[in-house]
Amino acid sequence: MGELVDARTAAERLGVDVRTLYAYVSRGALRRVPGPDGRSSRYDSDELGLLARRSRPRTLPRPAASIDLVIATRVSTVTDGLVRYRGTDVLDLVAAGEPFEAVAGLLWAGGADGSAGAVEWQVPAGPLPIGPAPGALAGVPVAHRLAAAVAGTGGTAGPGSPPDWPAAGRLLIATLIEASGTAAGDASAPSSVAGRLWRRWSPLRPTVARVRALNTALVLLAEHELAPSTLAVRVAASTRATPVGCLLAGLGALSGALHGDVPRLLREWFLSRAVKGAPDAAPPSGAGFGHSVHRRGDPRTPPLLQAVYAIATQADRDLIERARHGAPAPPNIDFALGALGHVARMPPQAATAIFAIARTAGWMAHAAEEYSEPPLRFRGRAVTPVRR
Repeated sequence: MGELVDARTAAERLGVDVRTLYAYVSRGALRRVPGPDGRSSRYDSDELGLLARRSRPRTLPRPAASIDLVIATRVSTVTDGLVRYRGTDVLDLVAAGEPFEAVAGLLWAGGADGSAGAVEWQVPAGPLPIGPAPGALAGVPVAHRLAAAVAGTGGTAGPGSPPDWPAAGRLLIATLIEASGTAAGDASAPSSVAGRLWRRWSPLRPTVARVRALNTALVLLAEHELAPSTLAVRVAASTRATPVGCLLAGLGALSGALHGDVPRLLREWFLSRAVKGAPDAAPPSGAGFGHSVHRRGDPRTPPLLQAVYAIATQADRDLIERARHGAPAPPNIDFALGALGHVARMPPQAATAIFAIARTAGWMAHAAEEYSEPPLRFRGRAVTPVRR
């Protein structure tokens, strides 16, 4: 939570009058905190900054049919150069070496103490219901394969029963891991999420530094406010879809070429550039550079690239640096994830799978939060386009 300010200051920061400020509160877009006297109101400056940013176009010019939604959430705060999970800076979580499991627990618990270890868990060992047999979906995009595996689990809550979101998240992440790749080592042995994923996707030995790099990626990708896939999850949750249904909604949106598929394209680009004598060329459509929110640079990129460089060969580092040289904007998290996949010698689709498994933590947190809201609150209004 940031500085608490009074109503007049809050309205000024939003560029609205006080009546509009109160309307934001009544619609659930802004939280009111009682003042010291019990009668006045105070407003969190972090929430004000988030609302102010979401109320302004992120990119210019905006398409005529663009839709902006303002949704109050305590799961994360994202502003230019800053990402917080439940009030904790994600860079602090990385610096502390927090495992992905603990960060998922922080997102799911929503406690006031900011403890990342609020919920601890291990990926269940042994067989899981993972849908089609291995090889049955060869050639199918990895997000679709993961969706088929998740659909095979059935529901995770009985009819009319409120979901146990942490339990659902643990089971679904375990299912996604089991459906990922082909184990290069003993993937059945109990291990961390990062350790098991490394065995599933990389032919290289899972050293401490390598697993740490993958864990860093998982932590940094676990949540990023109302990305398109997260919004899809919340819409599904508003209909009281099961955790499986919510996850399927997220995977569908994530599979898009402009969202979770971007790191796969970057890994393919790194692979083509690594061929001896290959000419230097920009990534496809400039993917991997710049960010619609983090205009001054994606804060998640430096710590992941640092972890990647720690396990990279000199040739890998040179290739990454050549890719960054002369880029039109700073590299973003997609670029760093593509670089990790390259250094780990993972197949291109691994990057999308890692993204999906990491973001499942945030999706379950948002779905749980949406369940506390009035159901079916997302309602579109269609109009007949004007003929020209």
